[in-house]
Amino acid sequence: MITAIPQGSAIGIVTPAFSLQNPEQIRKGLAYLTEKGFKINLGEFVYESREHFSGSPEERAGDIMRFYKNPEIKAIIATCGGCGSQSLLPYLDYEIIRQNPKPIIGFSDITALQNAVYARSGVGSLAGIMLKYDFIDGQIRSQTENSFENYLNGILNPIKAGNIVNSGAAEGVIIGGNLRTFISLAGTPYFPSLHNKILLLEDVDEKTYNIERMLIQLEQQPDFEELSAIIFGAFTDCTINHPEDKDINEILSRFAAKHKQLPIIKHFPHGHIKARFCIPIGIKAKLSALSEVPTLQFAD
Repeated sequence: MITAIPQGSAIGIVTPAFSLQNPEQIRKGLAYLTEKGFKINLGEFVYESREHFSGSPEERAGDIMRFYKNPEIKAIIATCGGCGSQSLLPYLDYEIIRQNPKPIIGFSDITALQNAVYARSGVGSLAGIMLKYDFIDGQIRSQTENSFENYLNGILNPIKAGNIVNSGAAEGVIIGGNLRTFISLAGTPYFPSLHNKILLLEDVDEKTYNIERMLIQLEQQPDFEELSAIIFGAFTDCTINHPEDKDINEILSRFAAKHKQLPIIKHFPHGHIKARFCIPIGIKAKLSALSEVPTLQFAD
């Protein structure tokens, strides 16, 4: 179940990962939110820049916590990803977050925040838009926009998309996001349990041998066998480093072949692609990979 974020609501804007080069990079994204009827509340460190970041981990975490404590703020949206969100995790107050649930919206490096918040507080988020990425060429793609607006309206329509690798059906809570960021949480207090989870994974600009290594690390997690299903999204610009390396499709197929008990689909339209589905993290869903086109259906 998600709570609608109606027009007129206030939305907090944060820069938890890489810093912005200038305010112009998110001007169109902010204008889009304003045109949709939302009130914009900028964090103190949105436009700051220090050694690739918009502030110290404590300062960036402080922006997030101020928005969680503010009852007028109904959602928190990240300006961009890159790197650095994981350093904020020790400075978040997860009890306050649990008492004041609201989604963190973003993807890529924001995966660290979304999964840590879910693991420590049970509060869900949205692997959705980011103000720099989605508006950098002027206009958000219609599929992304429709998916995002449905979420804001409290609507989660079934999604028919992807290709079946291992057939089957499963139920579970959706976690995950960017593979590189998600697996970096392994072994920390912020890594969510895999028990009865549907794991969403995507990545960008990564060598395929690194993808293979990260999937090995994933399957060596103590509760990997308790996963319900895996959804592989877009693996954009994931290139072969050596002629003997496997390409991304072979890596995913070999991984799936080792885990026949898991329903697995690939080429699901989510990740570092302009036209994608925004996917809620921390909500129950059903994956049916039994017919020609898989279906992801969210719980009421």
